[in-house]
Amino acid sequence: MKLVFKLTVAIVLVAAPVLAWRRRDLHTVVQLSFVYVFGLVSLAPYYQDKLVTIYHGDCTSVLPTIRSESVDLVWTDPPYGNSNQSGDLQDSLLRKNGRRGRPIANDGRKSMMRIVDFALDEAARILKRESACCVCSSGGGGANGPMFAWLANRMDVDGLKFFHCVIWDKINPGLGWRYRRRHEMVMVSFREDGNISWANSEVAVPNIISCTAPYRRQHPNQKPEELVGRFIQLHTRPGDLIVDPFMGSGTTLLVAKKLRRRAIGIELEKQYCRNAAARLKELEEV
Repeated sequence: MKLVFKLTVAIVLVAAPVLAWRRRDLHTVVQLSFVYVFGLVSLAPYYQDKLVTIYHGDCTSVLPTIRSESVDLVWTDPPYGNSNQSGDLQDSLLRKNGRRGRPIANDGRKSMMRIVDFALDEAARILKRESACCVCSSGGGGANGPMFAWLANRMDVDGLKFFHCVIWDKINPGLGWRYRRRHEMVMVSFREDGNISWANSEVAVPNIISCTAPYRRQHPNQKPEELVGRFIQLHTRPGDLIVDPFMGSGTTLLVAKKLRRRAIGIELEKQYCRNAAARLKELEEV
């Protein structure tokens, strides 16, 4: 088994830069080549139980290891590309109150587009013919332009077909200039050569979901379990496999486990991996 694992690591670390080169993504080529030469990424799970697995690393290194056409749902909340908590109004208010902002990695416009483009490329490969890809997005404007529009268009090309935009009504208005932010969006697509998965063909639901964000959060953009659970129950059945390339504090995995789905989460920040693992262990003890 150790030999097989080592061979798998070697193949992935060679294949990932090749894939990035095919996409003309020179930044990722350099990044993954560095990983390959110096062996900085371990593909061993950070946490694993009978249903869920956490990988601490960049999704550009981990996603290529997932078998093609093996995943029932990609649900994820990636960086929005709005540079939140990095010199914006929220960051200023936090500093005024003596608190530090928590900027999200790859939240700049170009870095978000690069990393999400790669993840969606991989989503088109790993999703089954009947499946769904659900990606959270900001609502309204932003410092770096309408990133939600870019995301919607991106989810209608390169192996994916756009299906719907679902509104998450957060009920309580957030910060904003002139228009205060009260909603976010979840873009839904599926493989262009397949069909959208739908667990119960007799069920039809509104495209607006109203629920509040968690009051106590282990991640600045942590989504409510109710929101994640709606999509998991609509698009999957018990035993199905869910992948979250931008796991954060592990809400997707937590809800998947409660609903008896299998799940793989990938997270760049070790602290969030630690938080997610702790949440999953607490669920075991209940």
